[in-house]
Order: sequence, then C-alpha cells, then structure tokens
Amino acid sequence: MVVLEIVMLLVVSLGVLFFFTRKALVEESKMDAEQRLEGTVQHVDNILMTVEQTTGNVYYRLLEQIDQPERMSFFCRKLVESNANIEGCAIAFKPNYYPGHELFFNYVHRKKYNSPELVFTDSAVNYPYTKHEWYMETMRTCKASWIDPGQNTDSGLEPIITFCLPVRDRSGECVAVMAVGVSMDQLSQIILETKPSPNSYSILLAHDGTYIIHPNHEKLAGKNIFSDPDVAESPSAQIAAKEMLKGNTGNMSFRIDNQTKYLFYKPFSRNIVPGRSMEALKWSIATIYPKDDIFGEYDHLVFHVLGIVFAALLVFYMLCRITIRKQMKPLVYLTESAERIAEGHYDERIPDVKREDEVGVFYNNFQLMQKALEKNITKEEEQRETLRKHHEELQKTHQKIQEDSQVKATFLHNVTNRMIAPAEAISKSVTNLCDNYQNITLPEADKEIINIKQQSETITELLSHKFDAKVPNGSAVGANYQAGKEDNHE
Repeated sequence: MVVLEIVMLLVVSLGVLFFFTRKALVEESKMDAEQRLEGTVQHVDNILMTVEQTTGNVYYRLLEQIDQPERMSFFCRKLVESNANIEGCAIAFKPNYYPGHELFFNYVHRKKYNSPELVFTDSAVNYPYTKHEWYMETMRTCKASWIDPGQNTDSGLEPIITFCLPVRDRSGECVAVMAVGVSMDQLSQIILETKPSPNSYSILLAHDGTYIIHPNHEKLAGKNIFSDPDVAESPSAQIAAKEMLKGNTGNMSFRIDNQTKYLFYKPFSRNIVPGRSMEALKWSIATIYPKDDIFGEYDHLVFHVLGIVFAALLVFYMLCRITIRKQMKPLVYLTESAERIAEGHYDERIPDVKREDEVGVFYNNFQLMQKALEKNITKEEEQRETLRKHHEELQKTHQKIQEDSQVKATFLHNVTNRMIAPAEAISKSVTNLCDNYQNITLPEADKEIINIKQQSETITELLSHKFDAKVPNGSAVGANYQAGKEDNHE
C-alpha cells in the first residue's frame, strides 16, 4: 500500500512535470522554428535582393548601349559572371525593335550548377519567347516581378525562378525584358545547408503550391505539393499545405510515411528597401521537423527516468517488504501461537521478544494472557478431575443403592409369597370367629385361636428366617425388620 501510494504520487508528479516539459519543448521549438524561418526568409530574400541589385547595375549600363544589339550578349555574360546565384540571363526585345531582326533574343546560362562554363544562345528560332509568361506579363505591366517556377516553361533547362525587369528606351517605352534566372536547386542547397536540426528541412511554396525549395531535387521540376504522392496519401499533410497557401502563420502536426512531423510555417515577406519593387510574391515558407528531432531526447529522458523510477520503486518495495516482515515477525509468532492455543495447546511456550514499541507491548500482554489462560485452564482441569472422581463415587453409591433396592424388592416378593397361605388361614379363622361368635362353641373358638396363633408364629418364623438368611446386618431393611419383629412380639 505504501509503494502503491508512492507510485500514484510519482505518476501524478511526473505526469505534470512531463506535460509542462513537453509543452515547453513545443514552445521552444516554435520559437526556434520562427527564428530559423525568419533567418531562412532573410537568407532567401538576400539572394533575391543580390540578384535584383546585380540586374539593376547591369540594367543601367545596358541602357547606355541599348542601340547596340551586339552588346546584349556581353551584358548577359557579365550578369551571370558577376553573381554566383544567377543561373542564366536572357534579354528579349519586342519584335522588329532592331532593323533586320524580327525577334532578337540573347541567352547565357551556366552549363551546370556552379560551373564557370557558359552556354550562349542568340537565336529565338527554337525558343518563341514572345509566347512565354515571363515575357508577356512583364511587357504587359512594364513592372519588375518574380515569375514562379510553375509559370516558367523553359523545360530544356533545370527549373528556375525568374526575375524579370522591363527595359525602357530613351522615350520611356518598354522595349525589352531582362530575365534573370535563379536555380531552384541552388536555392534548395543553400537553404538546406542551414537546416535547424539533423533531420529537419525547409520548403518554399509558390502561391499555387509549386515547390520552389525542397530537399528532394526531383520535386523541383515544376511539381506541385498537392500532386506529391506522400502528401496525397496524408489528409493531415493536405490540411497543413492548405494552411500554408492561405498565407497564415502557425504550426501543426501531420503524419506522412507513418511518421509524425511538425510543421512551422509563415508567409514569405521581403525586406523593404527604397527603390525596390515590392510586389506581393504570395510565397509561403515552412520548416518541417520530424518528431524525434523535437522530442527524441525528451522521450529518451522520459524512458530513462521511468526506468530509474521503476528500479527505485522495486528496491523500495523490497526494502519495505523486508523491513515490514521483520517488524511484523512478533505478530506472526502471535498468530501461530493463537492457532496452537485454538487447537488446545494452552501450555505451549511463546518465545520472548525484546521490543518496546506497540507491537512489543501487545506481544508481552499476549504472553501474560497465555500464561493466565494456562493457569486457569490447569485449575479448571484439576476441578474437572475432582468432579470426575466425585461423579464416579456417586455412581458407585447409586449402583449399590440400586442393588440394595433390588434385594429388598426380591426379599419382599419372596416373603410375600410365603406369607400368603398363613395370612389367608388367619384371615379365614378371624372371619369365622367374627361371623359365628354367638353360635361357635368354646372348643371351636379355641381351635380357631390356636390356628391363628400357629399361623402367626409361622409368619414370624418365616420373617425371622428370611432376615437372618438374606438381609445384611446394618442395612436399612434389616433395621426395619428388627423394629417390626419387636412390635409383633408385643
């Protein structure tokens, strides 16, 4: 019971401790994720800003030589070479801007990621740029903007996001578009190098759910989060994606690949810089933590704490059990002694115990009770033995009296049988005398009297003979007989 109460106390205490610890971990992870998300946003935005600034610097030089089409390739190359984040640069003029050129297009891009080797393209024959969104939208609005990868149909190259800057002539008319591409693969590698935990990663989504940043490069080729097989099989992941695209800020958990993950998300916000084009990108950035990255050490700590607590409780239980058994040993002796006393062993010796506590006092009092009980039982047995002897003597006396009564009854029966004839003769003579006393003669009367006398002597002799032969001297029957005999003589 003591261990059970301690277990209940520990369960409540540890439960409260673990609950608030887990809550604190979530809050700490949330704060850390918010800071890292903000850092990631700043990192991405810094890359975008360097691209914008580099493009702006080349733009102003390009305006000075806009009437020299042969220089456009030079500006494209310089722009790519001056910024390692730029994957490629294209300058596309409106049709017939240059005499003799219906379409004029120059494009320079790296042969592969982070390679100094460049590839030059100056023909629009195989690339009808006027039908692409980045060109049409920029010429329509005549504003600088970033084009999402889903709208970039340059399928021959690796997926990129494109910064489009309108080129105006001296009259202010929009005559060309500078399109500077930033590799999504490059952005992903840069961002993933600063991941907050060993197994976490960050993602950046366009307004329509297209991946801009993702650790899996295969998902960067214009793939949409809702067409992702992993997300499609997880309703909770779809809800998380929808929350991101709504432009909300928050966190939630979801399951994917039979693993619980935590998502911390916020809208992608750009730094406000004077002269910068601040159109809304409608991007959303998120950091995804596997559960073990947040609660792994916590779960291990909980496991170790529970193991230590269980071991401590087991040791405590054993110590309590040993101590209590030792303390309760006198009660065991008392129980065994009580059972022996109940079986009738009143004189059995109870071992001494040197204890001064309540158990010791109770044990000593039980010893005194057992001794008093033994003394009383012994006295009672002695009294019972005395009563038994008296009972035996009474039984013998009663048996003797019954024998005397039987002798008396037999004696009286025999005497009575022998006395019937004389008594009848006496009765007959007395009746004759009484009935005929007026008519009877004296000789007849003497004869009857003599007969009465003879029969009386016969009865007297019979009684005397029977008592002398059968009745013991000193008995009650003999005493009664002697008294009767004297009365008869009288």
